[in-house]
Amino acid sequence: MPTQRRQSKQVADAARAVGAEDVAAGEELIGAAGDAARATVGLAALGAADVTRGTDEMAAAVALSDLSTIAEARGIRDAAEGAAIVDVAEEAEALGSLVAAVSADNLERGMYIAGLGGQIGVASDVVELMGMPVLAAFLDTKSLQLRGLAVNEIARAMAAAALASGMESMSSRLAALGLNEMAEGLSALSNADALLDARDDAAAEGIRNAAAGVVELSAAEAEASAARQLAGAGVGMVAEGAAEVGIGAGLDAGAAKRRSSTRGGGSGRAASGGKAGSGGKASSNGGAATGNGAATAKRSTRGR
Repeated sequence: MPTQRRQSKQVADAARAVGAEDVAAGEELIGAAGDAARATVGLAALGAADVTRGTDEMAAAVALSDLSTIAEARGIRDAAEGAAIVDVAEEAEALGSLVAAVSADNLERGMYIAGLGGQIGVASDVVELMGMPVLAAFLDTKSLQLRGLAVNEIARAMAAAALASGMESMSSRLAALGLNEMAEGLSALSNADALLDARDDAAAEGIRNAAAGVVELSAAEAEASAARQLAGAGVGMVAEGAAEVGIGAGLDAGAAKRRSSTRGGGSGRAASGGKAGSGGKASSNGGAATGNGAATAKRSTRGR
């Protein structure tokens, strides 16, 4: 009897010890699953942020591409307008030079006619002194006509000179305006190239961030799967350990019941003792089998 009780107690103690170890191991696995779950949340948040940032950067790249197209079109238009204005300025300058040449010719012709008119006027005075008043009057009339023609020619020369000066000034202003338009066009084209560079950088950065986000989300998914596996294993070990602790408690309860039944008196105690011995032996055998099963389960769990 004492040997059977000791065996039963040893089996119960072994079952409780194995169960406590399994519960502790299960709690460690559950804790590791919690750490993995927190890491999963962090990775998922980081991955979502990177994907969002990459998407925003690629959208910005599209906007920069549109701005570059607009700037390029404006630059080409301004450069073409500037070149056209410069051409007009050159034509105005050439026309001004032509008008200036015409002015010089008019002035020269006017002075020549004025000289002829003066000479005929002098001849009129001489003829009048010679006593030929009719011829003197005729020559005087012609002198006045020539003088009027000379004045008209000189006036035209002065107008042409003023026109030539105005066209030269206009040509200078047009040339400056055309050059300014061309400079603005070239600046716009340079800005278009810079926007294209910025677009390429933004697109590359967006793709890089989006790819990093996808990798982080994949890692988060893998981490979540590992967390679920750890949690499942931990819960299983805790349940197994609790069952083993329950087996130990059941064995202790059976041993206590047998001890109380052996304290009866007389032949009843002997008979009861004999029956209890037989039952205790069976219980001990069952407990030993249960302890062996618990130890086997522990080894199997540790092997996992």
